[in-house]
Amino acid sequence: MEPTMEEKLNACIELCEAGDPEMCAFLGKEFYYGWNVPQDLDRALRYLTVASENGDAISQFTLGFMYWSGRGTEPDQDKALELFLQAAEQDVPEAMYNVAKILLAKDFEKNRDEAVGWLKRSANAGYDTAYDMLSDLED
Repeated sequence: MEPTMEEKLNACIELCEAGDPEMCAFLGKEFYYGWNVPQDLDRALRYLTVASENGDAISQFTLGFMYWSGRGTEPDQDKALELFLQAAEQDVPEAMYNVAKILLAKDFEKNRDEAVGWLKRSANAGYDTAYDMLSDLED
């Protein structure tokens, strides 16, 4: 007999809580967005942290957004920047863009060149919003 959705979910949770980073990445996003399960930002934070610490770029990006926005946790711009940098270094274009935004917000003049570098990488990877920000900076 085919397992029920609840049995499948419990099996996934068991794997994640046993330390499986891929399952934690999967469940973290499920709980963050409320896909197939009720949204639970505490669980999302916990599971995404495990996956992030094991190098999952999308988990690093999502967790960075949680810290940046304060969604499900206290806002922490430094932690957000650290996580976005980890994801950006793994070629996540939106993470590159967010790195640039945080750098510019922290100290526009001091960080402008580094931010432009991240925006160019993001734009070259196809993230259109980075093109817009680059043209605004060049005006």
